[in-house]
Amino acid sequence: MLNPAAPRPLKRITPSEKDVRILRELRAPEQAEQPGDYRDKVVVKPWGYEFLVFENPLVAVWFLHIRKDHSTSMHCHPRKRTGLAVLTGKALCNTFHQRNFLSAGDALNLDAGTFHGTKAMSLDGICLLEVESPNNKADLVRMEDSYGRQAGGYEGVAQMRAANLESYRHFYFRPGDRPWQVEGGARTFPGAFSIGFEGFDGPQAFARGFRPEPGALYSLCLGSLLDGTAPVARPGEVERGSFLAGLPGLAADGPVLLLKIRLFD
Repeated sequence: MLNPAAPRPLKRITPSEKDVRILRELRAPEQAEQPGDYRDKVVVKPWGYEFLVFENPLVAVWFLHIRKDHSTSMHCHPRKRTGLAVLTGKALCNTFHQRNFLSAGDALNLDAGTFHGTKAMSLDGICLLEVESPNNKADLVRMEDSYGRQAGGYEGVAQMRAANLESYRHFYFRPGDRPWQVEGGARTFPGAFSIGFEGFDGPQAFARGFRPEPGALYSLCLGSLLDGTAPVARPGEVERGSFLAGLPGLAADGPVLLLKIRLFD
């Protein structure tokens, strides 16, 4: 029998019949010219900006800043799932059938093909982290957009900046020599949050070294986590440390890399 007091996995939203129907009816977007890579660039959006924080063959992690009362388009990613974590402020993430009010430290997971739009409700706007898997920025279809972009694909090189990146608080974690290693330690925004990684070269190292922090959020960037034989999380999903800490059989089946988000009181 389930223990109602036990931590539960984060909310996962799957496509509805309406999501499937709308996606089928929409035309493929017009694609703008893209750069060879998105590192050391800021993508300027009508609602704010975003930039790549980390990537490997499985995932891409993006930092977003959305200004107050501005919103992303109502869009979906037909082939990739997204884990969305709020770092600062209050957000409203709408899908076709749900209104999700999120504060700093909250997160949810969106399966591929789920239309969603995120609005900033706070005076200073919001900061978000999005983890996407697989790593494919062109996998984007917009249904509605307040800025007239509904027929377009992802922003092109004309909307990207490579100068004065410090004015956008830009940072980037470079992969290390091994798939479970990341250079650069953690990035800390004092009084708000920190973003870093924990890597383990195999099941034994994971068993010895991984101690989930209950108040943190984690996202799998490499490998698999199991509770006994049952999968716990997929790449591109976010999960609470309190949930992982409550799994007695939590184990890795190989090398593991975890993104870790800590929110400060």
